[in-house]
Amino acid sequence: MASKLGENFDKLSIAAGISNVGDGVFGAAFPLLVASITRDPFLVAGATLASRLPWLLFALLSGALVDRMDRKRVMVITNILRTVGITLMAVGIAADQTYLWVIYLVAFGLGLSETFFDTSAEAFTPRTVSEEQLGAANGRLQSLEWAGNAFVGPPLGAFLFAVAASLPFFFDAATFAIAAILIALIPGTFRSERVEKTSVRFDIADGLRWLWNQKVVRTLSIMAGVTNMFTMGIVAIFVLYAQDILGVSDTGYGLLLSSIGVGGLAGAVGAPKIVDAIGSGNTIRATLIVQILATGAFAFISSPWTAGVLMLFFGFLITAWNVVAVTLRQSLTPDDKRGRVAGASRLLAWGSQPLGALFGGATAAAFGLRSPFLISAAAFVVATALIWRIVSNESIEAARNAPRTTAAT
Repeated sequence: MASKLGENFDKLSIAAGISNVGDGVFGAAFPLLVASITRDPFLVAGATLASRLPWLLFALLSGALVDRMDRKRVMVITNILRTVGITLMAVGIAADQTYLWVIYLVAFGLGLSETFFDTSAEAFTPRTVSEEQLGAANGRLQSLEWAGNAFVGPPLGAFLFAVAASLPFFFDAATFAIAAILIALIPGTFRSERVEKTSVRFDIADGLRWLWNQKVVRTLSIMAGVTNMFTMGIVAIFVLYAQDILGVSDTGYGLLLSSIGVGGLAGAVGAPKIVDAIGSGNTIRATLIVQILATGAFAFISSPWTAGVLMLFFGFLITAWNVVAVTLRQSLTPDDKRGRVAGASRLLAWGSQPLGALFGGATAAAFGLRSPFLISAAAFVVATALIWRIVSNESIEAARNAPRTTAAT
């Protein structure tokens, strides 16, 4: 029996839930694999750099192409490609043929596939539910992402890695294959109705213009870029921080990562209620304050229990931010532009992540594993002060009520 959000969305959400468990397994096992090969913070961060670089290089192109193609088909094909890539890497690991350059290459390929899949998924979701259901739909997808990606997956991935290094990667490949089948079973085609034929270059420029003329959405995307750059610097060296500063084992590392999933699940349930109570703008402001405090605290602690609590807060605030920002972008963007606008927005939001990986690796190598946290907290203070007046309940409400156009002017 279909839920209130509809049968098509139910299939999409089940596929998302399964693949997110695989993502969580991969997310825990992959840095452990890299750390088993090298202890150099810069080389460890290089794997994160390779996986995030496609967002800087291909976000605009993938967004423009997604608006020209059947979004369901793009999601199915990219999941198949990810299944093949991860399976090949798992076979190499099982055969004890693990090389750092191969890991970098696979990470880059997965990141490239992700630019197409995630952009398609964002444009696809509004076609499966009504506009009034969009916030609830994004809340459910956020719940599934945190449940699998950051709660169930990480401890499972760390456990499987401890049993055999190749197991978590075979598991992840299987989840992508199952997700591809489930998405393929959603009936219908999901190509946008384009009024006129234009070049890819025009589409890219059009998406950028449209985003730039939406002040609040543009500001949120830029702020996400700043946040993601410095956060990725932390993520890139976190496995070394957890092992060398917090003193956790491989399994403990997986459990530590799962604490962010607890916060994410709480955020998926609580964030919509908070938005209803204090408004979207105040919710965004609150997440920024908590982010500053939590990031700065990491620079001074040595207890894995305290780190787990801080990561719980991170999970909550990330979910709250995403529910507001993604729902606003989806609701304001015309369907025929959703791919390219999502691509442009994600270029601003995620294109900075490779720079963040370089920052984290270089800073940790030069000044120690605590330094990226302290520098990031200082950067968040400056960025928050700059956008404080731009993002408010009033400005977001004005954006929602402004006339919607299909063309940027």
